[in-house]
Amino acid sequence: MSDNPFIGKDTFLFDGDGVLYKEELALPGAIEFLTLLQKKEKKIFILTNNSTKTRKEFQAKLENLGIKIPIENILTSAYLTAAYFSKHSPDLNAYIIGEEGLKEEFRSLGLKVMNSGKESNDEAIFDLDFSNVDCVVTGMDRNLTYVKLARAINILKNKDKETKFIATNGDMTFPTQQGLIPGGGAMITMLEELSGRKVELIIGKPSPQMYISALEISGSTKEEAVFFGDRIETDIMGANQVGILSFLVLSGVTSTDDLVNLSDDTSPDVIVNNLQDIIELFKDL
Repeated sequence: MSDNPFIGKDTFLFDGDGVLYKEELALPGAIEFLTLLQKKEKKIFILTNNSTKTRKEFQAKLENLGIKIPIENILTSAYLTAAYFSKHSPDLNAYIIGEEGLKEEFRSLGLKVMNSGKESNDEAIFDLDFSNVDCVVTGMDRNLTYVKLARAINILKNKDKETKFIATNGDMTFPTQQGLIPGGGAMITMLEELSGRKVELIIGKPSPQMYISALEISGSTKEEAVFFGDRIETDIMGANQVGILSFLVLSGVTSTDDLVNLSDDTSPDVIVNNLQDIIELFKDL
């Protein structure tokens, strides 16, 4: 790579988990790089498939790490899924396999969430009126219960009603400080196997919508943007499909062992260990 890849770039798109932070800890170089970008008046966007928090909660998390990002520059799979329903199906009653952040994004746009309680295994599965539910929406759910799964299956298998099956994201795993845990994609797989249904639409990466929304908000072209992600099958594939310069960061899910299986769709333009590796390169501009 003979030329500096940041020449002509004014919009910087970042995945969150595994790139900027793991849980509540910033990853090497993340805060320094974001601070440097802000000093150079670059546009910064967070594009995350994490559906467990609201945009306001992500904004607060970043502020706790020392970075202030406008809320409109934080695009989550939860928010974009709620926005999709608000635009295309505002009257549908949704049953959500997911955490409170996803439910709150739906409620904030005036959408009806049919399950607002904890749904512990002490509850009777069939107390819920399945006939009044129009769709099942999935996201990562660390409070998943047998009751939730059983109810979602019955909704999807309802022969008297054509229910929808929509997912916020398909990430099979989620990176933590201790290791990987099941992600939103694991919820999809369970429901597909148990219901015999296939998910109809996945809103988050690698779907182009997150990237396109960021470009529209920033007023930038794809040639003026660069994206940093840690997952080749979602982050990098999505950026490649849109035509945005892609950086694979090895501080999250993807390891060097995974690089032998790269395809044209999942091959990044640049590979770095973490954001610390590129600070000196950027300082040269």
